[in-house]
Amino acid sequence: MDLQIALMLSQDGVTNGAIYALLALALVLIFTVTRVICIQQ
Repeated sequence: MDLQIALMLSQDGVTNGAIYALLALALVLIFTVTRVICIQQ
């Protein structure tokens, strides 16, 4: 694996991590405002 592939993979990981963090933050904000979790499982 060369440097370019490693940089692409790390950028993809950071992007996915940021998306998951934003989704978790949105869930926390919704829960704190409404006090109701309505997630279909």
